[in-house]
This record gives sequence, structure tokens and C-alpha cells, in this order.
Amino acid sequence: MEIKRIFDLLDWMCANYPKEDALAGKRNGVWEKISTEEYREKAHILAYGLLELGVKKGDKVITITANRPEWNFVDMAVTMVGAVHVPVYPTLNTDSYVYIFNHCEANYLFLSNALQFKRVQPALNKMENPPMLYSFDPIPGKNYYGDILKLGEENREKYQAQLEEIKKSIKSDDLCSMVYTSGTTGDSKGVMLSHRNLTSNFLAHIKHMPLTQEHKMLSFLPL
Repeated sequence: MEIKRIFDLLDWMCANYPKEDALAGKRNGVWEKISTEEYREKAHILAYGLLELGVKKGDKVITITANRPEWNFVDMAVTMVGAVHVPVYPTLNTDSYVYIFNHCEANYLFLSNALQFKRVQPALNKMENPPMLYSFDPIPGKNYYGDILKLGEENREKYQAQLEEIKKSIKSDDLCSMVYTSGTTGDSKGVMLSHRNLTSNFLAHIKHMPLTQEHKMLSFLPL
């Protein structure tokens, strides 16, 4: 199959490189492995949940988190429903967060935990229309990422066909992600990336990085 949109990777990986440890993340000091099939399944279930929430094509969905598998699930699910993923550094100051949230007109925000919420909360308090917030780890009184997965599971049949139609409608030149620069010479600039921008980059890298199924890659820089 041809990889034209980033979520095409899910089916391609399952067909060509099925693995028991496609992703791994540390929870409570223990490494948890996620298989290729589980990766695809969780991304689709999350996409069904996003559709039930009302997420639609063109919506901007921000993630602010240290590296963890949930980032990948959100990345795939958001782009499958036609929304735009806006990954943001977890170490910015309040003014930078306010600027980015407003500039990209953020609709939804996923963050990692209570510590990250404490860092972001002052920015949200300054906004007239803050994005709807969800946390990967439970925070008392805040929306929980796991509840979206539950929504997706409960509404799988309702949205299965609809999601496939949405995926078919997404073109390689559609906006996929906005990545903000460090802003060393002023306000951060939102770089608009299409599916083609991203897929052409990683497909070109394959030719120069002779990786096999036996290799493991550590993600150190923020996703």
C-alpha cells in the first residue's frame, strides 16, 4: 500500500512489520509494551471517541506532554478525523502558551498530568475561550483521556463507517500539523505541515537509516 497520509502508517506497519513492542512507555517504573496491532486499535478507538465529542475537520488539538505512547495515539486519531495536531513543548512560559493557544485557535488540549496542568493553568486562566482540556493521567475535577477511550469503545459501531469515509476524504496536501518554532527572534511561528510534508520526510529517511525490526529507538527530544 502507498503511504500518503501519516495514519496510513498504521495499516502499513501491521501488514509489513507486526511487532509485539512497536511502542513502549514506562509506567510506575515498569516498561509497558504496545504491539503494532494495539497501536492501530487504540488510535481508532480514540478517533471514535473524538468524533463522539464533536471533534471535526480543521479543529486544532494541542498536546503538551513528555514523550509517552499516548502522544502517538492522539497524533494518529486527531489526523484520522481530519483535525490538526499542534504539539507544544512542555517547558514554555505562560505568555508563550497563551500566544500559541490563541494563535492556532486551539479547540482541545491534551496534557500529561497534574504537574503539567499546574504549569499550563495560568495560561488557561488568561484566556476568554480556553481549549477543552483532557489529561492522560487522572487529575481530580478534570477531564480524563481514558474517558474518551471509553466513549470510543461504546460508539465503535456508530462511527466505524463514518471514520473510514473521513479518512478517504483526507488528501496528502491537507493540513496535518502545526509546529511552533522556538521564537528566538520574536513570537513563535506556526509552521503548517501537510501529510505530504511529513510522509516524504520519513520515507526519505528510511533509505538512509538501515533499520530492521531488531532495532530499538529512544525518543529523547520532545515529540
